[in-house]
Amino acid sequence: MATWRCSAAWVCIGGAIALTVSGGSGWDGGTDRQRQGTAEGESEMNLKQVRSVETELEINAPLDAVWKALTDAEELVRWFPLHAKVKPGKGGVIWASWGPPFEGESTIQIWEPNRHLRTGWPFTASGGEKGVLFVDYFLESTGGKTRLRLVHSGFGVGGDWDAEYDGVTRGWAFELNGLRHYLEHHRGRDRRPIWIRRPTNLVADVAAARLIGPEGRVFRGQIDGLKPGDRYRLELVGTNRIIEGVVSVNLRPRSFSGTVPGINNAMFRCDIERIGSGEEAWVWFSTYGLDTEEADALQGQINKAVAEALPQ
Repeated sequence: MATWRCSAAWVCIGGAIALTVSGGSGWDGGTDRQRQGTAEGESEMNLKQVRSVETELEINAPLDAVWKALTDAEELVRWFPLHAKVKPGKGGVIWASWGPPFEGESTIQIWEPNRHLRTGWPFTASGGEKGVLFVDYFLESTGGKTRLRLVHSGFGVGGDWDAEYDGVTRGWAFELNGLRHYLEHHRGRDRRPIWIRRPTNLVADVAAARLIGPEGRVFRGQIDGLKPGDRYRLELVGTNRIIEGVVSVNLRPRSFSGTVPGINNAMFRCDIERIGSGEEAWVWFSTYGLDTEEADALQGQINKAVAEALPQ
């Protein structure tokens, strides 16, 4: 099996910390809980100190719909990766890709439909330390809704793991809100993602200020101090387009995301991510039911603004 080298910006989360998503409109980053010992499902690592994250959220969708969204390739690409393949059942694999190098496959270790899914894959930290990462998804029906508990475990406690840990902690915050948003508002509809990436030599806080904020050169508006559930309003600079909705995540200067009702109830994300030895600006929209002409126009407008804001 190919080693999964998941982008720190997405979902490889480690722990010694517990983050909780409420059943409301967003995630504020949670609270730290230090712990030592073994992470769930890691018997082969029981002599190591490891970090894990536990996340819970309530989704207004039936149990089987949530299970399918986690385990069916056609459903996965409607909220998570750009491409997916699934060989279901214990011993099977889930392959997911956002385009090289952000792709790989994980082995299915537990497959209990509508109850418990565990995947795992080998991983090498930036300093060369090897480990095995696991993701457990626990599902429970609660009055027609579904409570999803995610445990992502196996990260070492050393500094070599910290960048991955931080990036994917933020990544899960967005992705799980995206899962809930898809199932509650767009279930069964294909997604048109818009993803703009731009490397920069600027440090993260300077790049973020150019990208989004009161003096933003791409998205202009006040977002500092906003919490999940608050309203936000941004101007897409150089256009007459307003991006506004409800905040999902605000972990400045690295991450900001929210809903966008005015674009067919899309999800929006604006990040500065550490990639290798440098920084990259990322702008992402998950759109549904948007016609090709409008989606292409939006992508072109953002591409132009990002290129002007972060010249190379």
